[in-house]
Amino acid sequence: MMLLGEIGLRLGTAVAGAGSVILAVNLDDLVMRLVAVVIAVMFIGPLVVLLVMDVREWLSRPPPEFDPTGRPGAVEWGFVVFFDGVMALFVYAGILDVQRGGSGELLVTGVMVGVVMLLLTSGVVARWLRHRRARRFSRLPGGPE
Repeated sequence: MMLLGEIGLRLGTAVAGAGSVILAVNLDDLVMRLVAVVIAVMFIGPLVVLLVMDVREWLSRPPPEFDPTGRPGAVEWGFVVFFDGVMALFVYAGILDVQRGGSGELLVTGVMVGVVMLLLTSGVVARWLRHRRARRFSRLPGGPE
């Protein structure tokens, strides 16, 4: 059974994501619409992950097994591509804001958040590179040719 705090976390995240979606639909300004989409994805994306984990738990299914060699799975790659793409959208909104005469604060914020997201997702790329290197060295008896 879920604790009250866990239920509150899911409801709060859902409300924040839904509010951002409503803003994105109703705003006329393209830049603010893009920012609302970014914020909605930042709330709804983790909510989907939490809900999938909850459903797997309710159905008594074990968590997915990880590759012992460290190779990232398709779901991890999906998250990397999805969230890095959303951060690129955030930077694009900042560029549009500067082009129309904005102060550049949105662009700087987008770049800062985008760099943090790239650092967070670079671990998946690093694990993939380590996996490829280990696989290449283990397959060839004398190492790479």
